[in-house]
Amino acid sequence: MKKHKNKQNNRSLVIGIVALVVVIFLVIFLLPSKKSSSELEEFAKCLTEKGAVMYGAFWCPHCANTKKKFGESFRYINYVECDPRGENEQAELCIEKEILSYDTWTFSDGSRLISEPKLKELAEKTSCPLPEEYDK
Repeated sequence: MKKHKNKQNNRSLVIGIVALVVVIFLVIFLLPSKKSSSELEEFAKCLTEKGAVMYGAFWCPHCANTKKKFGESFRYINYVECDPRGENEQAELCIEKEILSYDTWTFSDGSRLISEPKLKELAEKTSCPLPEEYDK
C-alpha cells in the first residue's frame, strides 16, 4: 500500500514539474517584451503622426480586435468613436467622412483600409517602421 502511495506522489510531482516548465516557457517566449511594447508604442505614435485615423464603435468586434493588437499602445492611435452612445463620440464627423463600416482607417493620401487591417498593412500605408515580431 505504501509503495502505491509513493508512486502516486511521484506521479503528482512529475505532473507538477511539467506544468511549471510549460508555464515558464509561455511566460518567457509568448509574452511581449518591454522592448517590443515600446517599439509598438513608437509604431502607434508614428501612425498618428502620419495622419492615420481609426474610425470605430465601442461595440464593434472588429474594432476590439484591432485595439487588442495594439494593447496599451492603442492610446497613441488617433481614434474616432462613431456611435453617438460612445464615450467622446464624434458621430457627425463619421457621417461627414462617410464612414460606413467599422473599423475604417483613413490615411493622409485619402485612401482607406476597412475591417481589421494587419499591422503590416498599416505600416505599408504610412511607411512607419513595424517591429519585426509584429511583421505578420
